[in-house]
Amino acid sequence: EYMQKLGERKTENLHEFMADLQAGSFDNLTQTATTEQVMQHEVNRRDQSGSSRLGGDEEEDNAIAHTLFIRTVPPSVSRTALEDKLKDLAGYQYLAMSEPRQDKQYHRFGWVRFDDGTDMEKTLESLGDINIDQFQFHFSRHTNSSVAGMRLAPDVASTEERMRHDLGLVREAVKGLDERTDRETFQSLEVLQKKARELSTAADELTLGDEGSGSPAEQGEDTVMGSDRAADDGSRANDDDENRLSVAGVRRELDLLLEYLRRVHYFCYYCGHTADNTEDFARRCAKLHLRRALPPARSPQPSGNWTRNLDNRNDVIIYPLESERLFKEGGKSMERETDNMLSEHVKQLDEGRFRCTLCAKLFKGDAFVRKHIRNKHPEVVPETLVQEISYFNNFVREAPHFVQLGTGGALPVMGGRDRNAGFVPQMMPGMMMPQMMPSPYMMPGMVPGMMPGMMQMGGQFMGPNMVMMDRGMYGQQRRSNSGRSAPNARADPRAVRSYVDLDAPADGEADFGF
Repeated sequence: EYMQKLGERKTENLHEFMADLQAGSFDNLTQTATTEQVMQHEVNRRDQSGSSRLGGDEEEDNAIAHTLFIRTVPPSVSRTALEDKLKDLAGYQYLAMSEPRQDKQYHRFGWVRFDDGTDMEKTLESLGDINIDQFQFHFSRHTNSSVAGMRLAPDVASTEERMRHDLGLVREAVKGLDERTDRETFQSLEVLQKKARELSTAADELTLGDEGSGSPAEQGEDTVMGSDRAADDGSRANDDDENRLSVAGVRRELDLLLEYLRRVHYFCYYCGHTADNTEDFARRCAKLHLRRALPPARSPQPSGNWTRNLDNRNDVIIYPLESERLFKEGGKSMERETDNMLSEHVKQLDEGRFRCTLCAKLFKGDAFVRKHIRNKHPEVVPETLVQEISYFNNFVREAPHFVQLGTGGALPVMGGRDRNAGFVPQMMPGMMMPQMMPSPYMMPGMVPGMMPGMMQMGGQFMGPNMVMMDRGMYGQQRRSNSGRSAPNARADPRAVRSYVDLDAPADGEADFGF
């Protein structure tokens, strides 16, 4: 029932998007940031208060003004139970919920949408006593929940090679998400590609017309060269024009498909995030996620692991986990889980002769008997086991929705998180960052994260009033007012000799954070 409602909501999004497409609303669409936007982004990075966020509307629209926010929904309360309490309210439209938050013990946010014109103050007063399973719900007026007005992808996203790579994945994303929603209704890829080609052709003709505004002879010469370009080697200038137009066409189609994924399927490609409703998507992603304008003479800045992490995050969204790939990523295999049950119904008579004890048929191999039992005797496998495996695998498939994948190639900034840099792992109690891990070369008295050169500075770095401490073998603390260890101090046998993360994912594997 919920997936049906989600499909209906996306169908409405599709009709609205196609209407805007036909009206020409996307004719000048670009996902490349202007100089003004880049400058404003730099201001936003320094202004953590969010008061100057680009793209944030000061006036609430009707949707936000007629939406109530639920601070927390515990995992013990089902969606149906909460909807039963809300559906009788005047003007009630729907209940939207976020994905379970792993850092908040899988509690959710919630949003309750009402019809335009509903008296929200009166509605808010009537919701003060909702209690389900001894949990008191708290409602408040909804405000713009986007974490930022705009984000910028690294420079590498603006290179021709990366844009062509992204275009191939985005095409697969449009095709796959459309088929999973409604194969008959959602057939948008060809329509969007056709529109992008029309816009590129119109832009190319306009560009050639501007460049050919000389004498009639020159204009005629340009026309002939343009018509014979496919069959003629042409000059170097013509080749450059062709490459430029080709890159412009790639950029235009990519921008149009990215906008389609955001508005129809709630999927932000450059974030690697997906959601099931507008409210949760606005909470997780910025209103704009643009590429930087890369000047031709400037090489892109290093992006670290951003491209690898982005591809890993998007891979499990674009290509759903199935069969062996699902098992590799933590799912359960139906064959492996039921092999033990099938073994008691397989009897080996001789080499190359196996019998099914349920119907006495003979087979040449053990695998053939097991396949026969699964197809002809499905009652052997309990239905409860099948449902349990299916439920668990659905959980693994949905992991990209609520597990924060990858690091986005960013580290936390001092004094607060850079909201525009992508996901930054949350610091759990007792957790240390890599630069804080004990080193095998750490001298007694050093604090994790301190460089060896700091010890040599002695009082100049530590200060005359700071006291260093180290622990002996039996936990007795010794004090020293200099960088040297205390006399007769013993080395700590608990010091880490080496560190290898055996649970770290291999290259190319998705990092679910489990």
